[in-house]
Amino acid sequence: MSGEGDRTRADLDVIREMGNGLARVKKAFEGLEKLGGKYGEDFGDRDVADKFEDFAGSWEINREKLTEEVAALAKMAKTAAKTYEDIDHALAEAIRNAQDPKSKKKGK
Repeated sequence: MSGEGDRTRADLDVIREMGNGLARVKKAFEGLEKLGGKYGEDFGDRDVADKFEDFAGSWEINREKLTEEVAALAKMAKTAAKTYEDIDHALAEAIRNAQDPKSKKKGK
């Protein structure tokens, strides 16, 4: 958004694309495979394997939280763009009706 005098302008395409981009990030996070329980033997050292399992468990929990937050942000961005667009259309319609003398009769 950028200030233009007394008016505020929102770039709806940018906001909408941000929502779409965040939705893609969420989908990518959901598509990541689980790390835990798969690579223990590959480390060759039980201590290293245990540390990796701790990391994998923590990553899974935090990835789920992050996925939820990204999904919420995506929804907010898409909703904001739609709301701004709806308001813009309503304001434009109100201005058109105010400028058209015939529209006053329609409103009665």
